[in-house]
Amino acid sequence: MHEVSLIYEVLVHVEQASRQEGMDKVTTIKLTIGNQMMVMPEALQFAFDTLRKEPAAEAELKWEIVEGNDFYIDYIEGEEASD
Repeated sequence: MHEVSLIYEVLVHVEQASRQEGMDKVTTIKLTIGNQMMVMPEALQFAFDTLRKEPAAEAELKWEIVEGNDFYIDYIEGEEASD
């Protein structure tokens, strides 16, 4: 089940990016996934639900399946930390 390792890496990058952008909370993570990556969306969602933590603890995971071998974070939405 490589979905777990994929989501783990996504969450590491999301945490780093959210910190760099001053986000206190991540609300949406959108992935682009190539159909040749053999990713099972249900397993991906399960791994996300199991591994997510702050700042993405309540984030919604979205994805788009495209032709090819792509797998990348399309965008991250969130809320900036209030001072």
